[in-house]
Amino acid sequence: MNNCICLLCCPVCGESLTKVGDTLQCNSEHSFDIAREGYVNLLRKKVPGDTKEMLVARRNFLERGYYEALSTMINELVSTCLMLLGNRSWGNCPRAILDVGCGEGYYLGRLKHSLDKQLSRQDYCYLGLDVSKEAVRMAVKKYRDIDFVVANTNERLVLAENSVQVLLNIFAPRNPSEFVRVVAPKGLLFVVIPSPKHLKSLRSTLRLLNIEENKKKRVVEQFADGFSLVNASTIEYEVWLNSEEARNIVLMTPNYWHVSQEKLDALEGRAPFRTEIGFMRLMFASKK
Repeated sequence: MNNCICLLCCPVCGESLTKVGDTLQCNSEHSFDIAREGYVNLLRKKVPGDTKEMLVARRNFLERGYYEALSTMINELVSTCLMLLGNRSWGNCPRAILDVGCGEGYYLGRLKHSLDKQLSRQDYCYLGLDVSKEAVRMAVKKYRDIDFVVANTNERLVLAENSVQVLLNIFAPRNPSEFVRVVAPKGLLFVVIPSPKHLKSLRSTLRLLNIEENKKKRVVEQFADGFSLVNASTIEYEVWLNSEEARNIVLMTPNYWHVSQEKLDALEGRAPFRTEIGFMRLMFASKK
């Protein structure tokens, strides 16, 4: 763990956590070991998350640059917004950037790398939360200068109120009431969801899960009580995938739980084929 500990709260009682040796402890003596890899597990009970197979497929796919345009857009927008936010912080903690549902760390890792090159002041802490222990273990091994925590993002977030200046939620479960609680006044929320065209050809070929109709409208409504939609943009383009890449993009998504082995085997040795990539990026500002 690096410098985000001051933001964390005990998942049992909600009190703040401090580092004592190789543990994090609260005043009520609830204690959580810091793993040798450097992360901490704040789950109250084991919850299913992405499997190692899903995460390896995701890392292999993302590192080929197919979603780099989305990552770059996020990086540029966050950089601009942080300069506008100025020196706002929470208590004695540095300004915080939180990725809820961070997976194996791709977007948060690239964001930190980008901001380190652009901004002269480096008093930010970067924190990734994911319910999957495998995801956090994979993330912390690659991004050693970022704090990662295993936590259930569908429950009360293990963070203090008003402690986060920028919250990222990229293809991950949303917890509107908790996002409102932890995002600071004038803080920002970036939500990324698939556009209706995302993987349209591939979904048709393999009969994959459909994109929810009117997804953007529903997401905006989810956050209406605590956030105002500032702007939105869509990125859509076409890519050619070989059989390995097609298999990875299927396995890295919730389709993993639904697609049959027969369909996956049918991709082996197949000639490259075209499919669509589509993202919708929604930027919200806290109403506090």
